[in-house]
Amino acid sequence: MNTTKGAKGLLRGLVVGLCATQALDWLSIALYRAESRKTRARENGARGNRHAYERAVEMMAQRFGRRLSDRQIGRWGWRFHKVFGVAAGPAYLALRRRWPSVRWGCGLAFGAAFFLVVDELLVPVARLTPGPSAFGWKVHARGAAAHLAYGVAAEATARLLDRV
Repeated sequence: MNTTKGAKGLLRGLVVGLCATQALDWLSIALYRAESRKTRARENGARGNRHAYERAVEMMAQRFGRRLSDRQIGRWGWRFHKVFGVAAGPAYLALRRRWPSVRWGCGLAFGAAFFLVVDELLVPVARLTPGPSAFGWKVHARGAAAHLAYGVAAEATARLLDRV
């Protein structure tokens, strides 16, 4: 493979991931803020007041014999979340190239699959959060909507970059 083409493809994928992650975050944060305090408190209690990405950082630090403050966990957890979302961009482009059906609904198929496989299956299996039954429907709906936004933004960005 031509390294220039490979570097360009990677850069395109990272741009796709960055735009998609930003869309996911904007929608997720807006929906979270619109929820009642009671709903937010119930969700925070169920997940031990840690987001899955904060728990991932905490677990990695423990694995390496490090203890992080709550502030460090929050800061590094947010960075982990961003890197994970941005890194999914090149993966999205590869999947899109291999299986064009991933583009269905301007990325809705990918967003739905990403939500179901990662949030609903892998995150609880990795013990980053309790299982899906620990959360109310509003939490699941917010997560689904945010991941659908990720898929749509990923596909819209990919289509835009295809034209450039």
